[in-house]
Amino acid sequence: MLEPKVWREAATQVFFALGLGFGGVIAFSSYNKRDNNCHFDAVLVSFINFFTSVLATLVVFAVLGFKANIINEKCVIQNSEKILKLLKMGNLSQDMIPHHINFSSITAEDYNLVYDIIQKVKEEEFDSLGLKSCQIEDELNKAVQGTGLAFIAFTEAMTHFPASPFWSVMFFLMLVNLGLGSMFGTIEGIITPIVDTFKVRKEILTVVSCLVAFFIGLIFVQRSGNYFVTMFDDYSATLPLLIVVILENIAVTRIYGINKFMEDLKDMLGFSPSQYYYYMWKYVSPLVLLCLLVASVVQMGLSPPGYNAWIEDT
Repeated sequence: MLEPKVWREAATQVFFALGLGFGGVIAFSSYNKRDNNCHFDAVLVSFINFFTSVLATLVVFAVLGFKANIINEKCVIQNSEKILKLLKMGNLSQDMIPHHINFSSITAEDYNLVYDIIQKVKEEEFDSLGLKSCQIEDELNKAVQGTGLAFIAFTEAMTHFPASPFWSVMFFLMLVNLGLGSMFGTIEGIITPIVDTFKVRKEILTVVSCLVAFFIGLIFVQRSGNYFVTMFDDYSATLPLLIVVILENIAVTRIYGINKFMEDLKDMLGFSPSQYYYYMWKYVSPLVLLCLLVASVVQMGLSPPGYNAWIEDT
């Protein structure tokens, strides 16, 4: 919790979830009527995003926990079989095994008990036995993130679900719809200001923008595509988003003027917005964002990017 990277990624997730900094929200809102209740829309979208984020968190950790339990059970079974072989070969003494242990239906707790006993008794030659400590905490700590979470951890976990083909299809349909929904907002944030400024045909500009995005996206489907995804995610989507949102805040509160902006909201809504927004927009938000930006830059300077090979030993 004390690492700046955690808060930077949390802020980035909020930007991605709400579409802040991309221009999509501004583009869509430009089609609203002048007297549209934007206050209600903003609060509604924020609460919907909050509840969907909580739901997604529950689902993600439930699936990761399920996967960790499955892997831990396999670890216990495999290492229990190794212990039985060692007992038959005479490498281990039967006296070391507690009488209540039944290897045919051994639990993770019983296995860890046997593991600790063998480790203490056979301390010098323990490494040569090839036994592993089957701790579910170790499996949870191995939980991947980013593309690995969606395409490796989740897919592997779903193979153990009842009716796994159904859940696999539903999961990838969700990913496709999620990608399409994100692209609608992103493309709209690009083409709307260009169409409004230069009066070009929206259909042609949309096709050209999608084609350009398609060819750029081909970089990510190469064998080295995951490196480009990580690079873009860390340096093209995270830090620039912070800078864009800070500049948007400065443009509205300092250049255009927060008082004038509040008057515009009052004229549009028909009532004066709470002073809470005034102080948050003018003081709290830019201060928090600047702290995140400075901490992120400092952290990037202290730990510069590196290249991790697929096989680190070679």
